[in-house]
This record gives sequence, structure tokens and C-alpha cells, in this order.
Amino acid sequence: MDVLNGPSIPAPDGYTSNVDNPPNGNHIAIPIITLCVVLSAIAFPTRFYAKYVGRKLNVADYLTFVAFPVFWVYVYYSYKLSWTGGYLVHQWDIRLKDTPAFNYITWLATLLYLWIIALIKCAILLEWVAIFVPEGERNYVTWASWATCFAFVSLSIIIFILDLVNCTPFEANWNPLVPGSFCRFGIAQFGLASATTNFVLDLIPIFIAQKVIWGLRMPSHKKWGVSLIFLIGLAQVTSCRLALLNATNEKGVTVAAPQVSYYFSILAITSLAETTAANLVLCAPFAPKALLGLKQSKAASAIRSYRASKSDPVSSDHTEPYHELREPPAVRRSGKREHWFNSSKIDGTMTKTSHESDGPLNQPHAL
Repeated sequence: MDVLNGPSIPAPDGYTSNVDNPPNGNHIAIPIITLCVVLSAIAFPTRFYAKYVGRKLNVADYLTFVAFPVFWVYVYYSYKLSWTGGYLVHQWDIRLKDTPAFNYITWLATLLYLWIIALIKCAILLEWVAIFVPEGERNYVTWASWATCFAFVSLSIIIFILDLVNCTPFEANWNPLVPGSFCRFGIAQFGLASATTNFVLDLIPIFIAQKVIWGLRMPSHKKWGVSLIFLIGLAQVTSCRLALLNATNEKGVTVAAPQVSYYFSILAITSLAETTAANLVLCAPFAPKALLGLKQSKAASAIRSYRASKSDPVSSDHTEPYHELREPPAVRRSGKREHWFNSSKIDGTMTKTSHESDGPLNQPHAL
């Protein structure tokens, strides 16, 4: 029993275990997670509203609908990791009995990440097909996007299955205290292979995006802006995950090795950042359409009418009798309210036409 209450592993030379109040990096991780939550909470509704205004859905939208709830489950476990052990906690500062709870969260979060990133990246690629490829046609963007999407899904399925069958018995996937358990491959090595494959596959959408963006008819500075956003959003975050996994691999980190909790915390943060960047790439292009829809909505029209009535000196003059401000009976009976400048334009047009009809050019003998 004393062993279970002690540290998971002995502290290295120069360090002392602190299992009662382990120092952690929650003050760094929680603001980053919250920022990712805020950005995604703005991005997803923006896309959904733009699609609602456009009244047209495609395959990318259905993938987004599936990824949306899964992403929030992933966010929940990202926060929960700060409640169990904490972020950036050394393995020797975690009690041995608390290790399964920490490992279980990271294991579940990994499974969720696989499906979220596959769904969102496929949605991005298929959205480009819907935007840049004319309906009914097939070109290099179509085939490259579908092939890359198939590769993302295949990789996610393979990793998902390997994560499930890695250790025997099944509970040993997150609980190293199970007697007689063994695992078929090291987590760090497998994670490095997964991150490397994801990084290579990310290069394909990047090249497709650059080809499409620089072929658009738009100013060069806008092309540079869109290109840099995509490069920073996906390539840099994926490169960060790859570098961290390479660092853990060089240190020989395995399930039972020191620093696994520390480096897995960093990977959890960067994975959430990568997912958020993919959300922005998927949803940000629909922001102008969503803003236009808001400007044309009934609520916006009512606000503009209210502000116009406040600034109109006629309507703000309370000394004028109420019955003089009401619409004429004929207008009320017709059920149609015509703006004042429409009737003026019509009258002016009719008057002008009547005057012009008296001119010489409108008489047959003048021709």
C-alpha cells in the first residue's frame, strides 16, 4: 500500500519527489486550451450560420457536423487532464496509484484526436473541391483531395486499431499495474511514426492550397495572407508535434520511462492547437458570408430602422399628433408599406415620361 502512495518512479539525481503538491504547468495549459475553445466556439457557429444562409450543404458540411460534438468531448478531456495530475508534471511527482487515471485520459484523448483530425482535414479538402471545381467536373484538385482524404482516414483507422490492441489485457493500455501485462510496441516510437506520416500527408493539402490560391483572381497581398495563414495553421503546428515526439524518442521515453507524463502533456496541448488551427482553416473562409447574412437579417434591419427613427427629426418630434404619423387608410388596407423614396421615384419617372411624350422625338412624323 505504501508503494502505491509513493512516486511512480524514483526521482533522478538532484530532484525530490513531491506527490502531495506536485508543481505543474496548468497556468500555461489552461489559458491555451481556453483560447482554443474560444476560437473554435466562434469558428464553428460562423460556418454553420453561413451554410444556413446559403441553404446549400455538401459532404464537407456533414463531416463537420460529426466532428463538432467529438471536438467538444476532446476539449473536455483536455481540461480533465489538468484535474488529474496536471500538465507538465514529472512522472516522479505522480503517485503510482494515480498513474492509471492520467494514462486513461491521454489514451482516450489520443483516440478522439485521430477521428477529429481526420474528419476536419477531409472536410477541408472536400470543401475545396466544392468551391474550386465546377460541378460535374474532375481535375487534379478533385483526385488529389480525395486521395489525401482516403490516406488520412486509412491512417486514423490503422492507428486507432493498433491503439486498441497494443496491450494485453485490454486494461493495460492505460493501467501499467495490471499483473502479467505486456505491450507490443512503444508509445513514443509509434507516436513518432504517426506524427511523421501526418506531416507528410499535410504537405499534400498545402501544395494543393498554394496552387489554388495563387491561381485566383485577387490582389497579391491577399494571396500572401491566405497562404501564410494556412502554412502557419497546419504545417507549423504539425512540425511542433513532430519535434516534440522526436525529443521524447531521443530520450528513450516509453510507457514506464521517466518524463512520459511531462511530454505527453505537451503533446496534448499541441494536438489541441493543431485541431483548432484546422477548425479555423475549415470555418474562417465563411466569415464574410456570415457577416453579410447578419447584415441582411431581420434583427439587423430592425436595429437599423430603430436607429433611423431615433435620428429622424420628424419621428422624434413628439408635438406632432399621433394620427398624422400613422399610415393612410389605403396603405393600411392594402397591407403593403412603401418607402417614401420609392413613390417619389415612381412619380418622378411618370412625370418625366409624360413631359417627354410631348417632345418632337415621340411624334411619329418627327422620325
